[in-house]
Amino acid sequence: MEFDALDNEKYIYNQEAAKLIDILLDFPSQFKNAEKVLEQSDIRLRTDYKNILVIGVGNPSTVAFKLLESVKENKLKIPACLISTKEIPSWVSSDTLIIAISHSGNTIEVLDAVDALTERGFEIIAITTGGRLKEKSDTQDKIKILLYSAELLPRMALGYCYVLLLEILAKANALSVSGFSRNEKDSIGWDDVENELYKFTRELIPEIKIYKNTAKKLAINLFNKIPVIYGCNRLTGAVAYRFKIQLCTVSKVISWYNTLPEINHDEIVGWEMQQDLKERFIVLFITDRDANPDTRKRIELLQGIFLEKNIKYDELELEAANDVVKAFKGIFLADWISLYLAILNNVDPNAITLIDKIKSRLKKME
Repeated sequence: MEFDALDNEKYIYNQEAAKLIDILLDFPSQFKNAEKVLEQSDIRLRTDYKNILVIGVGNPSTVAFKLLESVKENKLKIPACLISTKEIPSWVSSDTLIIAISHSGNTIEVLDAVDALTERGFEIIAITTGGRLKEKSDTQDKIKILLYSAELLPRMALGYCYVLLLEILAKANALSVSGFSRNEKDSIGWDDVENELYKFTRELIPEIKIYKNTAKKLAINLFNKIPVIYGCNRLTGAVAYRFKIQLCTVSKVISWYNTLPEINHDEIVGWEMQQDLKERFIVLFITDRDANPDTRKRIELLQGIFLEKNIKYDELELEAANDVVKAFKGIFLADWISLYLAILNNVDPNAITLIDKIKSRLKKME
């Protein structure tokens, strides 16, 4: 396919991509919508929990948790852990705040973990749109539901999951959010995140031509390559993880991610592979304009090695007034890049055929 197709908005809107474009155009509204969900909820929480257990698997729950840990404005007051199976950590007790996240409410691993926990008498807060998780809450008083309504592909509900997770933790006094409040005069709020993403959207939509559209240019660079996404710190590492997921599910290309300094201690040696293999890959560094100078030196050192080894690489630098906006601008950009790469690959960006096949076979096994 000619790259010029990315500058033909009529062609783009006539493809399967149109559904995902509509979701992306509406994505910034998730933050304020999620805030309203909790405001209208009657859920009451203790304020003396000793630790936090989050149950979730895949996207968006894992990404939301990674952002919880990596955004510097988020100040966790107690330890937090994410699990994706029914193997419950031995330290979980009545003093553990337990939160289960499943957009559909039908995630098998989450349901199994919820069953294991309720059998032991633990209380759970569930973030979902319904499904079997909602059905369980209707018959068990140990499960409190935080219900939001959104006709979305599950992986695109990240705004809802992130905001609701943070708001629950803040309500339980398990988290303070530095410089981020709907009440303080000089702080930012969810509407600020929404406004920043709406402005950013205008730079990425199909109507913006390739030469001015960062998402289209990076999609072209990734075309016919195996992408390896490297983050330079915890924040950009979370963005890199989301990027990897979107490349797999939306663009239908296998991808890999990692972060500094882990790369330098083992993975770097793998790039000694034969040159004909190297030519199949492209490394994309997700960097942070506010990263410390030592990190910048490590990135430049790696890039120098890649030049010596004839390994193709590119760099995407994130910048914003705060980490929340910075992270979601990176994630939002990754979503648009994956969409445009799906168009270049001539695949349906909405289809998750193999995931559906696995779910179907798991049901039969049950």
